[in-house]
Amino acid sequence: MNWSGFETNTFVVHGLQSRSYEGMLDQIKSLSYNTIRLPYSNQLFDSGSKPSGIDYSKNPDLQGLQGLQLMDKIIDYATGVRLHIILDQHRPDAGGQSALWYTTAYPETRWIADWQMLASHYKDNPMVVGADLHNEPHAPACWGCGQPAIDWQAAAERAGNAILAVNPNWLIFVEGVDCYGGTSDCNWWGSNLAGVRDHPVKLNVPDRLVYSVHDYPASVHGQSWFSAANYPANLPAAWDKYWGYVEKGGIAPVWVGEFGTHLQTEQDRQWFSSLINYLGKGASGINRTFWSWNPDSADTGGILMDDWLTVNSDKQNQLQAILFLMNGKRIELAVTPVVTATATSGAVAAPTVATGQAALTLAYQNENQSTSTNQIQMALKFTNTGNSPIALTSVMARYWYTVDTPQEQVLACDYATIDCQHVQYQIVKMSSPQPNADTYLEIGFTEGVLTTGASIEVKLRVHKSDWSNYDQSNDYSFVVGANNYIPAQHMGLYYKGKLIGGSEPA
Repeated sequence: MNWSGFETNTFVVHGLQSRSYEGMLDQIKSLSYNTIRLPYSNQLFDSGSKPSGIDYSKNPDLQGLQGLQLMDKIIDYATGVRLHIILDQHRPDAGGQSALWYTTAYPETRWIADWQMLASHYKDNPMVVGADLHNEPHAPACWGCGQPAIDWQAAAERAGNAILAVNPNWLIFVEGVDCYGGTSDCNWWGSNLAGVRDHPVKLNVPDRLVYSVHDYPASVHGQSWFSAANYPANLPAAWDKYWGYVEKGGIAPVWVGEFGTHLQTEQDRQWFSSLINYLGKGASGINRTFWSWNPDSADTGGILMDDWLTVNSDKQNQLQAILFLMNGKRIELAVTPVVTATATSGAVAAPTVATGQAALTLAYQNENQSTSTNQIQMALKFTNTGNSPIALTSVMARYWYTVDTPQEQVLACDYATIDCQHVQYQIVKMSSPQPNADTYLEIGFTEGVLTTGASIEVKLRVHKSDWSNYDQSNDYSFVVGANNYIPAQHMGLYYKGKLIGGSEPA
């Protein structure tokens, strides 16, 4: 999902006059989006770029902040709810889109310097995954023409390698141009990748390059393929020609960084359904971010209606077909209560469990083996080994550790068989700290039934607000070498509040 505003002269994401940024991000997550493309302008980082359009009664912690400080607030909260971030240099200044990646006021040196600053600033946050180098390059920008002032392919290599020198983990997203090779056969701004065949972008770090395009319907701009006699059947061939061949040919991944529509005409609806089918479903499909969250996007509108709250169900229902979790799986566990009715009174008997490990077990896998690390990561597997179904609302587990330093901690669910929205968790400070534990992470469930012989998995992650390190070497529940699931002997497994498995610190 694209959430715009930092690139405009409001110098902050839009909609904060109506709602809190936390509420926005929670809603994005609740709709099953997992990534936000966050546009910005280089002007955002100037000292005179003061934000506007914020209701501080709804966003009190944004008072007095600007530029990178505001971006940090958005990204920190997004990180906490497990939303990935792709930063997008949308334009050099807030006044409007630029064909080139630089202007006189914001030269290429500033463009690269700001990218390196951001790459360094977010280096320790793995949820910030990369850099969309420049939004929609177009004429006079060229691809592989050899003229340094306008050769976008060469500039992308310069900036991409400069970023990777600072942060080798980031993905580098490179959009195309509009026209290639001096021909009149052109595509949308930034969406012609025909030059990749002859002039591919070459980066110093392998497996970091992602090409990117945008695509829109006829209501945004009239393209020749919209008036073809065989429209919309001709669309897949057009997409293959300009950019689809890059992904389908295994040259590099392609990401559709923007696509969107008001859906007000039949022609637009045909384009939308055709593109959704072309992108494909699940993890094997072409990755994408929808334009946009914002209802104030004039060309397309947004997922939200003008009240900045109500979801446009027409758009969301069609997009639902191509939403998928980051691990490529969408697994749902039946949550219908398992009950037994008596013949005499109609009363319902709750599922029962034996008070021992034989009926319910907990296994643990260490997903971060380093004793000094900025994240505590674990995978847990709850298994019903008994003869009766178990209500998950009665099940709880605890993981004990030391926080070492006093920063605020952020807790997130990466994955759950029953979906993270049905997992509840909290960090609890112990009233009687021990040398090997002063805090515990408590995990439970809001609904669901674990049937006989069934297992569910939950993957969790804890980090400090400043991403400083934990020392796991003295943590009670930390186990070195648990690369695969092992019995969770140093965690607590509880049923209806009673310890039935594992152990607690002394």
